[in-house]
Amino acid sequence: AVVRSSVTRQYEVQEALVNYVESIISHPGVSGVRLRTPGETGMPCRCGCRHIGGLPASPCSDDGQTEAFQFLGQLQTATAERLVAATGGFYPEGSQDMEAMTWNRIRSGYDVMVWLEHGFLPNVWGTVAGRVIRRAGLVLNRNLVVGGVRARQRRANLGSCNLLEALEDWYTIQCRQPELSTADFGPLTSVNLSVVDEMPLGAKHAYSAGKSGFFDALFDVERPLRDALETATYLRRNHWLTSATTSLELEALMLNGEGASFAILSITFEWLYDGGVTRRVRSHVFRAVPGEQLVMDYLPEIIWLGLILILLQQELWEVVKATMRRELRTYFSSFWNLVDWISIAVGVAITVSSLWIQEITSTLARSISQLPRAPLAANLDGMAYQQSWSQHIDDAHFIVTMRGWFQLALFWYSSIITARMLKASLGQAKLAMIQITLADGFWDVMHLMLIFLVVFNNFAVGGKILFGPELEDWSTYPQCCASAVLLMMGAAKFDQLYEVAPISATIWYWLFILIMMFLMLNLLTVIIVEHFCQTRNTCGETAGLVKDLKLSWKDFCFRMEWRRDQFREGEYKAFFMGNPYEGLVEGLLQNAKASEEMERAAAKNCLGLKLNRKKIEDLSVEAPSADKNPGFGIVKNLELRKIACDAATAQFLLDGCEDFVASEKSTAHLGVLNQVRSFVQLLQQSKEELNSHCGQMEDGIVEDQEELERILTRLEDSVQMAFDGFQELAASGIDTLAPPALGQGGEMKAALQDLRSTAGGPGGPGVSDQPLPIQP
Repeated sequence: AVVRSSVTRQYEVQEALVNYVESIISHPGVSGVRLRTPGETGMPCRCGCRHIGGLPASPCSDDGQTEAFQFLGQLQTATAERLVAATGGFYPEGSQDMEAMTWNRIRSGYDVMVWLEHGFLPNVWGTVAGRVIRRAGLVLNRNLVVGGVRARQRRANLGSCNLLEALEDWYTIQCRQPELSTADFGPLTSVNLSVVDEMPLGAKHAYSAGKSGFFDALFDVERPLRDALETATYLRRNHWLTSATTSLELEALMLNGEGASFAILSITFEWLYDGGVTRRVRSHVFRAVPGEQLVMDYLPEIIWLGLILILLQQELWEVVKATMRRELRTYFSSFWNLVDWISIAVGVAITVSSLWIQEITSTLARSISQLPRAPLAANLDGMAYQQSWSQHIDDAHFIVTMRGWFQLALFWYSSIITARMLKASLGQAKLAMIQITLADGFWDVMHLMLIFLVVFNNFAVGGKILFGPELEDWSTYPQCCASAVLLMMGAAKFDQLYEVAPISATIWYWLFILIMMFLMLNLLTVIIVEHFCQTRNTCGETAGLVKDLKLSWKDFCFRMEWRRDQFREGEYKAFFMGNPYEGLVEGLLQNAKASEEMERAAAKNCLGLKLNRKKIEDLSVEAPSADKNPGFGIVKNLELRKIACDAATAQFLLDGCEDFVASEKSTAHLGVLNQVRSFVQLLQQSKEELNSHCGQMEDGIVEDQEELERILTRLEDSVQMAFDGFQELAASGIDTLAPPALGQGGEMKAALQDLRSTAGGPGGPGVSDQPLPIQP
């Protein structure tokens, strides 16, 4: 693209033409046309006088008695012309002849006309002092002028100034109005109709705007130089450039055969309100249609158009699939799909524009080839011929304008291609992470830029007010903004500002440094870094380009093996058009019961699923499990085979997933939520252990309780049996089984029995059942 755009060639031609114009020296000795006749020009004279001794021998005598006087005087016409002829057409040194007019000395309209008449036109015609040194119209030995040179003047209406009435009466000078003038002026305002007949051919439209609205003077390069100089002299002597002139543009269309290109030379003079003249030289170069065109000349365009057609086919297929799924609105709501269609539309428009520009360039070339060459026929319609090549200049300007729009379209198309590259980079983890950072921080940056632009505009306008009246870099709003940007980038010219207003410049400068550089730019950096850190912490470890290239190569090798297997098995359709992973992603999302939000995230970029998974994990303190969310379950080989792929593909994917999972586990994510989640897991483990210990303790206590209950039951039964035995013994008259004490045989027992019998027996009336106390 750099080579075919001919940018380097255009710059070289433009630089050469600019240097050529700026090096032109204007002088009557170059053109051979004198501003004044030798008899009208003051010549350097010398007169010698003696106050004694008579007349000196000659005016140049230096004998001590002769006093010489030097002055300018007019000689007789014949003598003056003979003197000028003796010096090769140049006036003697010291005569009242004009100094050489150079490009940088042009200060007025008269200087412009002198430079045109005695410098530019003779150089273009290849003539110096009446001698032809090169072919007429051949500039720099390579650029041939087509038709001639056009001088186009723009004029304004003269009227009152925007002043107080009394001040305007005192000023007494008319001012130029904003609207352009189309009224006739100069000789055409004369009532003498013979004046028009006496005009040179090139000046016929110089004093009348006609249909174009401009005042054009035309110089035919195919005619002798004397005709062009006659026109230029007539314009100068009849005051073609007046106080109403706003600009003058000298234009010439040139053909460079070696470069196979056309060039428009444009020399512009503008008269500003300050009374000065601004000068500017520009050239526009565009390629001519080559004589012999081969297919290889259009090979890049053919490849480019083929890629556009491939992209169009892919997008149409996507539209068909979206229509079948009834998701057409979702398809066109995607930003990247719109970028694809815009790239297709702009690409087709650029192709059509390129062909159209080539066609109108070919038409211009054919029309130029039909122009007559010198010597021109006597019966040639001179005005029609001039209008013809003047129209060629306008056509060339139109082509340059269209090429400017075409180049602008190429620039925007390159921006669209860059956007498509960004879309492709969404498939790489680290690049996608950076884009997500920019997207997340977009609105924060926009709001900051709103404040930034307001403050920056304040400083720029302040700088224009403070320094604009005296410094060119701050004189206009675009220039003051550019100067402020340079200052913000470190290219400060504080010494110039300080010379204008020391105190104000110091205050303005340091406020600008503190607010714009130290505050605003650092705040912009903080916003971007903060969003990047958040995205980085959320995404975790991501693979780089080198790792992705290795994985891509491994995947490419696997695909080749898979296609080879398909070919061996006779599956030729799968070999040419098949995809080993076709339908796998959709099947996995379906088995995972993924939501629509997760599906959109998966289609958006390669980190969409990962970020959505992190979002689901962050919504709960506890880590999600396969019981609650199927998407967090482990996929086996058999499940992959049931979804969409064969055994080899499933094993290949699982091997790659094992490496990925191992990489994920090897990098500990130390976020606050994960730390809380780890703490919760520790609490859960402690709870389970505590429940286990408490369960064991409860089981032990229950066993001990049961054993105790069994012991107490046995004790109770034993006591009951003892009581029953006691009762039986009591009933049988045995109070105790213990042996009687010494001296206590049966006497006491007999006494007790008697007492009971007397009282009516046990339980009888008047006898208590309570045991009697035993006296010691």
